[in-house]
Amino acid sequence: MNKHITEDFPQSKEYMDLRVEAGLPEVEKTVAETALPRSLLSVLIRDDNNRLIGMGRVVGDGAFYFQLVDIMVAIPYRDHGIEEMLVSELMKHLEKIAPSGAEITVITDVPGIKLYQNAGFKLLYPERYGMARFL
Repeated sequence: MNKHITEDFPQSKEYMDLRVEAGLPEVEKTVAETALPRSLLSVLIRDDNNRLIGMGRVVGDGAFYFQLVDIMVAIPYRDHGIEEMLVSELMKHLEKIAPSGAEITVITDVPGIKLYQNAGFKLLYPERYGMARFL
């Protein structure tokens, strides 16, 4: 299988479908339609049939703070290096546009820690603490 990587934004329907195929919670169409165009950057991976099988986005202020989000791959395509390709592509773009000293963050589950460590991310604890609040 060939993988086609593009810097582009997904359509809201295919984004919503990929979330389900990646085992993530569903989101309402209006939420996807609001979130996607507000991204700073989006990288898509498609199969030979132009089907979206993986993606990642960057959100932030576009100047100093950037966060990797929605790094997701359809379950049948996991463990084929696609996650690493997504993070690598996003970081290549950020290295071109982000100023020196910019902060690039990610929130991940425990299994994802190694993926991001391999891309140069470091756990912040004990120097810093991350927090989140969910509504």
